[in-house]
Amino acid sequence: MKKKYFYIIGGLLLFVFLFYKLGSAFAPGSYAYSEQYELNYPEKKVIEAAEKVREQNIYLHIGEGWEDKDSTDYWHHIYFNFHNRMLLTWTRPNGENSTTFAFVRMQDENSEWKDLNNDFGYFDNRKIKEALEEEILAKMKIELEKNSK
Repeated sequence: MKKKYFYIIGGLLLFVFLFYKLGSAFAPGSYAYSEQYELNYPEKKVIEAAEKVREQNIYLHIGEGWEDKDSTDYWHHIYFNFHNRMLLTWTRPNGENSTTFAFVRMQDENSEWKDLNNDFGYFDNRKIKEALEEEILAKMKIELEKNSK
């Protein structure tokens, strides 16, 4: 009797896990795993703040050729040199005075692009996001507040 319940519960858990994995395999959109933040500022101001943070912090500088030259797509891409790894972020307008800012993907030790919230382990991903929030997003918010006064 106990064995029967064990198989039923195990089968249900396996079904739920497989259903979850199947759902994540069909994640919608180009940047389905990005870590997104809503900022109550126009997109132009957010882009200016991101570029100013990058300029003011020498360790975030990037080389030539990493600028977003395609103004026709839905996202404005901004690259950072984060701990000697390239980091891709984007902005997109979300109304007149609101912008979505997202951390999208980052290079690993082998310079291969990995999506945040998908390709890194749980604890690595958590540490990376905390560092990104502290070293980039918090400084952007300070810059945005300074310029809004």
